[in-house]
Amino acid sequence: MTNKFFQFIIAIASSVLLLSSCNNSSETIKIGSTLDLTGPNAVYGEQVKQGLDLAIDEINNAGGIEGKKIEIKYLDSKSDAKTAVTNAQQLISVNGSKILIGEISSNATQAMIPVVEQNNAFLFAPASSSPKLTGISKSFARNWPSDIAEAVSAAKFARSEFSANTAAIIYVNSDYGTGLKEKFSKTFENGGGKIVSAETYTVGATDFKTVLLKIKATNPDCIYLAGNPKEMGACIKQLRDNNLTTKIISNTGFLQTDCLSLAGATANGVIVPTPEYSPNDSTKSKVFDFFKKFKAKYTVEPTMVNANAYDAIYLIKEGIENKGYDAPKIADFIRNKQGFDGATGLVNFVNGDVEVGIVFKIIKDGKPEIYNQ
Repeated sequence: MTNKFFQFIIAIASSVLLLSSCNNSSETIKIGSTLDLTGPNAVYGEQVKQGLDLAIDEINNAGGIEGKKIEIKYLDSKSDAKTAVTNAQQLISVNGSKILIGEISSNATQAMIPVVEQNNAFLFAPASSSPKLTGISKSFARNWPSDIAEAVSAAKFARSEFSANTAAIIYVNSDYGTGLKEKFSKTFENGGGKIVSAETYTVGATDFKTVLLKIKATNPDCIYLAGNPKEMGACIKQLRDNNLTTKIISNTGFLQTDCLSLAGATANGVIVPTPEYSPNDSTKSKVFDFFKKFKAKYTVEPTMVNANAYDAIYLIKEGIENKGYDAPKIADFIRNKQGFDGATGLVNFVNGDVEVGIVFKIIKDGKPEIYNQ
């Protein structure tokens, strides 16, 4: 009798919670986000969160979307694919979010796709760059360009500007690093060059002695350094400390403060092909407005990751205003959106991928500047 009574009470409580959840859902627009907030890519996860929070605060303070406030739930994945999948399931089934934002790790993003498809949800990634994500699903879009453009540009630069006939590659053992390595290798060799060594390291590595000894033995004309910020900062410092004066070209992560502060003067001279983004360009009103608002709130200049995350919310806002809170329709709207004018400038989407130009930067006195070829 007592057990049945308690079962009855639990059933009533569950019904009340379910009704409450439904009522909240009708009053708010629920978005879920799974990001690396404490793991190896936390520097990017925090930047995504900053951009999302700024955009959401702006929209909510202006009355929301069609009178409804945006409510966002964050879960930490630590860049782990299994955790990201669990987070996605929780955000959809428990939080009631059909629109998800994440991941940082392309591997984690890829792992979430089946969950998103099975639940007729939509996943938007502001910082995942693996070529494997191109055309992966009609339920997915991103506004960080594929690594293909960056790696191809790096290889062509090494051949033309460095006049390099041989190259060595140091890359992180992840989908991100592997994608960069493979595209650089193919482009460099198709251009007449030769890859003399390709050495990998694990995420979070701090000791590169063995890798550097192997690289040094091949005496390459240049090195392509492809990895995450902290690891690359440690790597280049050890590289220069071991009297390796080889010319170096890297990837966008090298421009992060986590890398440059660790590398110090050893970063000087490194070339970095990176998606075109000029945060303080006063000739572009949306870009410059975002720059001023972001700096006022966070006291630092925004990165492209910050801007991409900010734009993600406004793209979703446009999708909801045009298609309602219907995840598949919002996905279709964003995946082929043309002429979106946002915090990164005017961009177009083609089948879920963004079209962005590549520029080259060089590190001088510990800071990136535009490289004038």
